[in-house]
Amino acid sequence: MDHLLQIEKGNPSEIEIQNEEMDRISHLPEFIVHRILSSVQVPRVELVRMSVLSKTWFHLTASFPVLDFNILFFQSKRQSFFEYVEYTTSRFCHHDVAAHTFKLVTTIQEPAELDIVNRCIELVLNKGVQELIIIVINPSERLRLPNTLLSVSMLKSLIIESCELPSSLMADVVRFKSLIRLELGNVPVDDEAIKHLTKICPLLQEFHIHCCYDFKRLCIYGHQNIQKVLITGNTQVELIDIDAPNLSTLSIGDTYLRGDTYQREAPRVNLALCKKLTTVTYCGNPLPDSYGFTGFLSNFPFIENLILVTKYKCNYLKWSSHSLKTLVLQSDCDLEEIEFNAPNLVLFIYTCDFNLLWPIVMNERWPLLRDSPHLKSCMQYYPGDIDTLWFQKLRRFLDKENGYKVLNLYIRATCSQELTELEKLKAIELPPYELEHLELQLDESSAHVAFVDAILWCCRPRSLALRSFFNLTALEKQSDLIEFTYKKLLEQEDEGHTKINIVWSSSSKAQKQLRDLKSLSMATSREGKTVTFIKEEVLQEEAG
Repeated sequence: MDHLLQIEKGNPSEIEIQNEEMDRISHLPEFIVHRILSSVQVPRVELVRMSVLSKTWFHLTASFPVLDFNILFFQSKRQSFFEYVEYTTSRFCHHDVAAHTFKLVTTIQEPAELDIVNRCIELVLNKGVQELIIIVINPSERLRLPNTLLSVSMLKSLIIESCELPSSLMADVVRFKSLIRLELGNVPVDDEAIKHLTKICPLLQEFHIHCCYDFKRLCIYGHQNIQKVLITGNTQVELIDIDAPNLSTLSIGDTYLRGDTYQREAPRVNLALCKKLTTVTYCGNPLPDSYGFTGFLSNFPFIENLILVTKYKCNYLKWSSHSLKTLVLQSDCDLEEIEFNAPNLVLFIYTCDFNLLWPIVMNERWPLLRDSPHLKSCMQYYPGDIDTLWFQKLRRFLDKENGYKVLNLYIRATCSQELTELEKLKAIELPPYELEHLELQLDESSAHVAFVDAILWCCRPRSLALRSFFNLTALEKQSDLIEFTYKKLLEQEDEGHTKINIVWSSSSKAQKQLRDLKSLSMATSREGKTVTFIKEEVLQEEAG
């Protein structure tokens, strides 16, 4: 990256542009070009390369109000990186305009590097900035943000990691009048500092505390604008007391769950005045006492979306909620140990595999199943090991007054064991549970026929979809499975009163309607990955 500094310091007028007439962007007003560059999120190193195109581009990149520096792009050339940061920041501040964004991701290994970082931050803060992001990776030299930060009235977003807050933070005159988003990661901050921070940020909407170990109590009182509070990482918070009428989302990551089975009491929570709280995430391993998950959940009587993640095998999980619409649960509990009453529940996702839920927990990306045409009280299940007893537990769970109409099962080879003693399973006198739709996402393991046989003992669906999970042509090779499924579905109905239509599809827009198995075998189906069987009542004249 040494040549980048040479390019910036060189004279761009020496570079000839053969077709200058084609450079129409350079003739646009400067603020429009800046808006274009911001929209496409051009990396800073690319802007430097672009600056050699013409004098105009050199000026535009020098005044571009997004300063984005990441030492990981400099391939261990530390000296070049810090020289580049200092020169580029000085050149921008020479224009005497405020920056929109200043982002610095770096390591700091010696005092000289720390001095450069401090000077650059001071320069930018003196001119003004709307978004400030300072992330220090594994610092051997601790960076304390300057007191100048506290006087930047235009600051809207502040994200800092492995830094220290300004020394005069607790002064009464301090006030972040425009701050909307605040994220603290691995920052020394105690209970009073947390309380003070929310007090001096009247417009704050999102507050994220990650791996901050020095505070035990999170208290936010009378805040009118805060909407989202996230407490993640290996925190030791004991009390969460929030009075915020517009709070809608609360996320509590009580412990790191990847390999961590440390148990402790769940934090005490007081959210009685948060009437708009709709989404709660809790990741932790509560002690197996009378409080546990059940007591913790009693703090949220009006929420609509709930994510519960634990590596501890709870003895029993029981609660009731009339407002709950979406429940995501990762736990080692057996189905027979889970009991909840949620008459308005639309979607229940359950898995024993934490890795499957990690993207949801971190990014709050609710599953695309919400867009399914079969979205009527759906259970989406990622089971662990499957045996005959598992089917019995599933069948009894479906009877627990939750009224599921749709069941999605995701079966992998690692958990799809050879099923035995199916005759004993069928000897249990339980009628199959009535479903509108059953969807099975399958890989290429060998136990599928036995699995479908057992699941159709549990359920009697009006439609069933077999979806290839990994290989788009896996179901093509499983003609025996398709034929077996077709016949088992017919056996569930009165002979002659039901026909089954088949839909072979690769997407919702690419579908083929087939009348019978013969039509399916003749179809050119290499692009397909889902076979859907739809039961249809035969009219009397058709039967005749």
